[in-house]
Amino acid sequence: MSLSRKIAAALDARPHTDPLPADLSVAEGPDRLTLHLTAAAPMGVAFDRLRFDSTLRDSWTADSLRAWGDRVAKRLTYLMEPLVVLEVDAEAGEVELRSQAPTPRDDRKSYYEVRLHRQGSLNLRRVAFDETTRRRSDVECQLTREVLERLADDLVASVA
Repeated sequence: MSLSRKIAAALDARPHTDPLPADLSVAEGPDRLTLHLTAAAPMGVAFDRLRFDSTLRDSWTADSLRAWGDRVAKRLTYLMEPLVVLEVDAEAGEVELRSQAPTPRDDRKSYYEVRLHRQGSLNLRRVAFDETTRRRSDVECQLTREVLERLADDLVASVA
């Protein structure tokens, strides 16, 4: 069973009476996807953190992390804003991707932030920057279940 089908099955099996927020985690082969759910409904989910781990490789070099970041940006074109590789930190073994153009709403600009780590992990979150206070804060990612399943498949495909 694919990771996308496992996440769909886990959401279907989750009792609607279970309290939120809560972690939901599924694994398939070398890959694990964990969501910190803040809302779950038949049509979609909201989460404030998504973590994807792959043990397909023992460690990633700076160049292979950069290539992974490029593949992630190329595949995840259906999110609200296209992603671009923003920074490669070879010493720390991290790559940061962000939305190319944040979405403005009121006095805030919201964007996706993705961090890749040399251990084979990817962390995705949505951030809002408040123009008035000049502060960043995490906000919920809201996806339909169909988009979440596609995201799971694309993350798996991006590490291959």
